[in-house]
Amino acid sequence: MKTTTAARKKVSACLAALLLAGAAFAATPAPEDAGLGGDTPQLEELGEVVVSGERPARKVAELIPWLRRLLGEYTVEGYVDVAGQGEPEDRRPASGSGICVGFGVAPGVQCQFTVTWDPPRPGRMLLMPASASAMKPVMILYGVEPDELGIRYLQVDSRGLAEGATGVVVGDDGSFKAACVDMPDGCERITRITALPESKYIEMQVDTVVNGDLEVRYRFQLTRVREPQAEDGGAKLDFLDLDEPAEAEESPAGGGAAEADE
Repeated sequence: MKTTTAARKKVSACLAALLLAGAAFAATPAPEDAGLGGDTPQLEELGEVVVSGERPARKVAELIPWLRRLLGEYTVEGYVDVAGQGEPEDRRPASGSGICVGFGVAPGVQCQFTVTWDPPRPGRMLLMPASASAMKPVMILYGVEPDELGIRYLQVDSRGLAEGATGVVVGDDGSFKAACVDMPDGCERITRITALPESKYIEMQVDTVVNGDLEVRYRFQLTRVREPQAEDGGAKLDFLDLDEPAEAEESPAGGGAAEADE
């Protein structure tokens, strides 16, 4: 009980910090797809993004449409590769649920997921590595970063441990890389999220990489089972008129971004 209370206090403190950051920022001058298909353990890993001339979205008006795609209530299916080597016997089927709602004036999206996975099969003496973040539950916050740097990402697990970073959105893909707080130097948590427009599916992959080696991989498909409602905070993402023409910019001269992979 004490651990749960401490975790809740830590989540509240992190949420308050992000809300304050959002307030400070505000004060400054396809049709439905078919999903991944197949049995859950056969989910494809998210491939590398080819470097192209597509630039990362940085302006608020560019980031809001992507944030809006995260809103809703979801079921979660997928697997946890407890060894990071892609061996079928190490991929533990995972399932759960979650909800993402709008909050604040920055604006932001707050998600909470509870996901569990099967223990290793008999005869497999694997232990979940210490670097694997618990998801019973996990809270994730996404907020617009001041000065057009991208999207601020903050994750707080059920132990009250928080990891955060500034990520980028390129096209339909968000990419975030944060140092692990529960591991020595050399551990990174790399999150990739693909959210297509007009789709009820979201793909999420979270890799724990230690000194360049993939140690644990979460691979989930989120299926929206309930559209965002006004009471979920969706209206808080409508304060900008997204139909207005975007501010004129110089055409990007090549460049782009590549998502980090294992």
